[in-house]
Amino acid sequence: MNQRKYTNMTKDLKQTLKKTVKEGLTPRQLLVYKEIVDFIRGNKYSPSYEEIKQLANLRSKSEVHRYVHQLERRGWIRLGYGRNRSISIVGGRL
Repeated sequence: MNQRKYTNMTKDLKQTLKKTVKEGLTPRQLLVYKEIVDFIRGNKYSPSYEEIKQLANLRSKSEVHRYVHQLERRGWIRLGYGRNRSISIVGGRL
């Protein structure tokens, strides 16, 4: 993985980084998770893969797919299969 600057990391995000890495999230997974949470809180519905791609400065929707499914396997989000915009946050984390 090349070294990208994490320009979207907020002060709050940096403070929770150590805690979440201990719980099994990489910095990029944390960034994607934080963007999903912020989008849902602001819009009251889930972001599309294209919106996540733009918010987290990812290169492709397949990269978004990989991160979203990693977050689901680790128990941070839940997906509603067969439905668009069906990402939900598990347990009110962050």
